[in-house]
Amino acid sequence: MFYTVEKFNTKRTGSHIRQVLYVGIAVAAAALIVLGVSYSALAAQNNDTMKARSAMAANLDADQTAPTHVVEEINLGNQGVFPADHVLAIVHVDDEVITVDTFGKSDASVLADLGYTLENQDYTKRVENEFGYDLYVNRLTVTSSSSEVTVPYETVRVADKTMLAGEEVVTTEGQNGVSIETYETRTLNGETTTELAGTEVVTPKVDEVITYGTKEDHSQPTGFKNNGSHLNLTSVTITSVDEVNKTFTLSNGEEHSYSKVVNCKAYAYSEPGGITAMGTPTRQGAIAVDPRVIPLGSRVFVITDDGSVVYGFAVAQDTGGDIKGNTVDLHYNSNDTCRTFGVRRANIYVLN
Repeated sequence: MFYTVEKFNTKRTGSHIRQVLYVGIAVAAAALIVLGVSYSALAAQNNDTMKARSAMAANLDADQTAPTHVVEEINLGNQGVFPADHVLAIVHVDDEVITVDTFGKSDASVLADLGYTLENQDYTKRVENEFGYDLYVNRLTVTSSSSEVTVPYETVRVADKTMLAGEEVVTTEGQNGVSIETYETRTLNGETTTELAGTEVVTPKVDEVITYGTKEDHSQPTGFKNNGSHLNLTSVTITSVDEVNKTFTLSNGEEHSYSKVVNCKAYAYSEPGGITAMGTPTRQGAIAVDPRVIPLGSRVFVITDDGSVVYGFAVAQDTGGDIKGNTVDLHYNSNDTCRTFGVRRANIYVLN
């Protein structure tokens, strides 16, 4: 006998439990159905992802040999045109501007696909931009040339305080040098520049040296002339004396410097075969002095203060008991000559 749900439920307390149980079974069944549908969809999606990845890998392999894709327009928009790992390059080559997709390609392969090659010293340069980069192809040719060049010598002037002001003499002759100059000519994208790359010296130049005098001429002429007297031991005489610079000039043009000049009473003596205080033979050109005034061994030039007798160059090598202070004995080889000379005032120039 069948009862309605309501009546059945009024007769039995377990009817509520059965209702709850029926509802739970229904909910579980619905959940299983939804879970099954979701799993099928996820499996289908994973299958599509694997297929997409396989296709991408196949496309990457094929791109290594496929020609470079030339892009006619750059309009990425919000959604983009190329995948994220693809890069656009704007190639500037031989007055052409070409936009390409460089995915998986080097600069050389991109240029090769476009029919361009790098020659001589050509090189590329990348400049980043908002879409990828600009690729500039620089056409470069470098050549060198050499030429022989004459290097002119210079003139160097050197002061000499021992020469009189106004006097000049060329102490070193100048000589031109020779160098090899090497130039590098670079032609970059049609523009040519030439620069000096190096210089090799083949023959060094020799600068001319001119020595000029700075000494002021304070010399005073003596007016002396050599009269050829047999008392003279030289054919020259002193023509001028510079007391400031302590020099004198002879009639043959020679200039000599002295440390001091001593005006003495000069006697003539003769002692052939004698020995001087320094142990040398007595002779003409060896004079006796007071060592306190003129040191022994000094080289001197002797001339009477009136210039009438030029005894000339001599050496202070002897002394004497009567030779005191500003007194000298001039040795001659004969007594007759000594008597002719007698006693005279003489200037003794002690030479440097």
